[in-house]
Amino acid sequence: MRTRISVRMVVFLCAVLLLPCMPRPACTQASADEYQVKAAFLFHFAQFVDWPAGPPSIGVCIFGDEPHRQEFQSTIEGKLAGGRVLHVRLLSQTLDAERCDVLFFSRDEARRQATVLKSLHGLPVLTVGETDNFLSDGGMIRFHLERGKIRFDINLGAADSAHLKISSQLLLLATSVTRGGGMIRGR
Repeated sequence: MRTRISVRMVVFLCAVLLLPCMPRPACTQASADEYQVKAAFLFHFAQFVDWPAGPPSIGVCIFGDEPHRQEFQSTIEGKLAGGRVLHVRLLSQTLDAERCDVLFFSRDEARRQATVLKSLHGLPVLTVGETDNFLSDGGMIRFHLERGKIRFDINLGAADSAHLKISSQLLLLATSVTRGGGMIRGR
């Protein structure tokens, strides 16, 4: 098992370090590439999180009006993470979020982000978003761009309250890790 995690970590590091640097022919292509990389991150996040009652499959949810849903579906659908199959689910209502294992909030979801995060408090749903206030709203992992590369921050307090255990290996890759408003580690 230890060797398997090390191999996963190498693949994950390659995705983190190399994919964002690939040449992009057009602005729309850059946006599509960005969301393919974010989808790859979601796949790897699922490998480095332990849920309290390990689901037989992992439902990665995005809202049905997500403009980049094709990138998520083509990158994630049917992949194996820890022996479990990942499935992309499109949400039409915010109430359906409780049935997710991973829930992604794009910038376009800022208007409903705080309400949905509050409704999920204490439930074992890994929440990932990209707005500046995502972690302070109670989200767990926030994407941000740093020198043209996709990075992420982790709110360990939110994950703990949802009874999700985030691997120490993933915590080491985060730009910053906070717990209950206080910084544990940051770069």
